[in-house]
Amino acid sequence: MRPTETILGLKARKAIAKGVNLIYEAVRLTLGPQGQNFLLYRTLNRGNRLTNDGYTVAECIEPKDKFVRMAAETFKEACKRTNEKVGDNTTTTAVIGGKLFNNCYNILSDSSCEFLAKSSSKLGVVSLKKNILSSAEKVKDEILKKAKKIKTLKDLERIATISIEDEEVGKIVAKMAWDVGVDGYIDVVEGFKGKIETEVIKGMRFPAKIAGKAFINRAERYEMVAEDCPVLITNYKVDNAQDLSSLKEINDKETSKLIIIAPAFSDNVLLNIIMACKNGFFIYPVVAPSLRTDQFEDLSVYCGATFINKDTGKRLKNIQIKDLGFLEKLIVKDSEVKDEAVATGGAGCSLNKNITDDEVGFNGNETKEEKLTPIQERIKTLKGQLEETRQEQFKNLLKRRIASISSAVGIIKVGDTTQASSLYRKLKIEDGVFACKAALRGGYVKGGGLCLKEIADKMPDSDILKTALLAPYEQIQNSSDEAIEITDDIIDSAEGIYYSVEHAVGVVANLITAGGITAEIEEETMGDGFKLIAQQMVEQNITQKRKEGQMTEAQEAEYQDRYGGLNEEEFIRQQED
Repeated sequence: MRPTETILGLKARKAIAKGVNLIYEAVRLTLGPQGQNFLLYRTLNRGNRLTNDGYTVAECIEPKDKFVRMAAETFKEACKRTNEKVGDNTTTTAVIGGKLFNNCYNILSDSSCEFLAKSSSKLGVVSLKKNILSSAEKVKDEILKKAKKIKTLKDLERIATISIEDEEVGKIVAKMAWDVGVDGYIDVVEGFKGKIETEVIKGMRFPAKIAGKAFINRAERYEMVAEDCPVLITNYKVDNAQDLSSLKEINDKETSKLIIIAPAFSDNVLLNIIMACKNGFFIYPVVAPSLRTDQFEDLSVYCGATFINKDTGKRLKNIQIKDLGFLEKLIVKDSEVKDEAVATGGAGCSLNKNITDDEVGFNGNETKEEKLTPIQERIKTLKGQLEETRQEQFKNLLKRRIASISSAVGIIKVGDTTQASSLYRKLKIEDGVFACKAALRGGYVKGGGLCLKEIADKMPDSDILKTALLAPYEQIQNSSDEAIEITDDIIDSAEGIYYSVEHAVGVVANLITAGGITAEIEEETMGDGFKLIAQQMVEQNITQKRKEGQMTEAQEAEYQDRYGGLNEEEFIRQQED
């Protein structure tokens, strides 16, 4: 365990306030149609980036002081949670949280502040926390009451346009979100053609390749295509021709063609498959080495097949016709072009239906008591896993799996004239995608801070949360020299506003209870030692020159400031100590 350092009382509260406000003051500048951009560094020599994404700005701020840094990281958690839950409205979260924290800080530091004057007695931190959390619950209930469902593509276009700040691109993103639906997945990637390109995959898309070039039957597109075909799915490596002996009986009685999806095929098996094709039994071998067991299960549900799982003891040589699924079409790319397969018209799709708004609540919970289809059951299970997953890479994988089994995967390739402008557009489009998905799930409310302003206007002046709820609207207005008219076309996702309040209040309500900070003492690096030696040499040099009359007081001060002096934070801390 490393040694630690602790600060208490007013000194700790000052460090917390400084950490919170470093994030708050920076992030709030990016809010609204007149919000400013930040030029931010990027690691690994990837060049700088320009953005007004609140979460990205917050993540790039790392204070040098260890106590201030701990406070800043704690406050960032509010933006991080909103980003994970909704993917947008992180700036609103920071604005609400920063304003609320400063109000609380004033209450705890100044007995003459306006909030205490309106309260019957001085509040302690525990009472203050309870009051904040109680008021926040009422506010969240009001947000849900104000939420309206997305009924048309035009509604979704309004959401996307406000988030992206570009009407043309907003329409593109809204259309894709509308097409793939609430369970669909939209992947935003960097493009290389200097423009925005889109693609919607109408079918289940998964990583796979053709077992050999001999099976390419659409040479002009480097593809193997199978149509109206039964499907066998297994995680066995097919390396023994005897394992496929049961397929001959299936061929004789039921079908003249078959798709086999497996992790690998031996050369001997492939030769036998080629011979079978020449004899009129067309087998399409698909290699999927990167699919995990749960992904094979997803594919089996989509195809309506029994998954021949080696871990359960089911054998390839015991396959029956009832174990096979069905696909209307399967397209597999040559591995030299792209390791990708797209399946459409799976047998499982005939059992699938979209869950309607009446069946799904705000958090996606079914309210009707009816038997779900296998695909709906699978989606429900994956959604449950998504709720419990915290690591972003696994969350994205689950989202792709849900989208694939729902037959909806969208891709937006973002390009522009320069790398910096391309990255800026990519981040804005990502925000737009998340805003659209949130609106499809939970509906929309008035934007531009109006929803929270209307709720705040009905609250008593003594409610500490009131001015925090007004902060987003006021920040938008203060960002311009002229009054900004917020029309009915300006809307936000209800989920975005709901979780902005929830996460901002949750983090601040706990942060204000801190009366001390304990941080690990950071180990000095070799560079720190060299710096101390250099400063000592500078001081000795200055002393020697001063004795010899070779340096004026002005030169000495300049020399100290440039080479040997303490920075402002170190000087202030020494004075406080």
